[in-house]
Amino acid sequence: MTALHLEHVTKVYRKGENEVRALDGIDIDIEAGEFLAVVGPSGSGKTTLLNILGCLDAPTDGRIVYDGTELRGLGEKGMSAYRRERISFVFQSYNLIPVLTVRENVELPLLIERRLDSREIRRRADEMIAAVGLSGKEDRHPRELSGGQEQRVAIARALVKQPLVILADEPTANLDSRTAQEIVDLMHGINAARGSTFVFSTHDRLVMEHARRVVTIQDGRVTADEQRNPPSEAGK
Repeated sequence: MTALHLEHVTKVYRKGENEVRALDGIDIDIEAGEFLAVVGPSGSGKTTLLNILGCLDAPTDGRIVYDGTELRGLGEKGMSAYRRERISFVFQSYNLIPVLTVRENVELPLLIERRLDSREIRRRADEMIAAVGLSGKEDRHPRELSGGQEQRVAIARALVKQPLVILADEPTANLDSRTAQEIVDLMHGINAARGSTFVFSTHDRLVMEHARRVVTIQDGRVTADEQRNPPSEAGK
């Protein structure tokens, strides 16, 4: 099942008479349940692509279809609503709210949506906190956590609304190598157990090694699209 279809997606930035083609005709199909890494040198278009996938920016040209819904024509409000309901983000800086507890940070996306009652919101939040290995820390604040634990909270918050896709922008960049390994293993395990679709923008070889698919972008174009098996599946 195709979760996301990109057809000839182009993004052009203009400053006066100057034109920069950040994306130049991107064609990608992303299947539900993929664990995909988008890689490439700085300035290649990775961040622009992730912003467009996350409905934070609109393409200059081309089609983006999420699970059968074409985003063209939704407008700013429509894209914002779609992003809120169907897309989640994991950032390298965690972006937790310091005055909220772990549980409150994880509950926040569901409170914004206002679709569930408080009991179900609490149940879902506690389920995801347990899934990322933080049971017993529900009432702590971000300042009381390690960097790796903060990223686990960010992952729980991303998953709690059961999104169509999780977009992760350099999620291991601020972590030491051991913690980065733990976070990648955690996301890989969630992907395998829950079928959640992950798309990473990364320079981290650790993420690339665990990805089932690596898409390379250079000068705004796809230059390679490689299917591979992560280490845990080697030899099967």
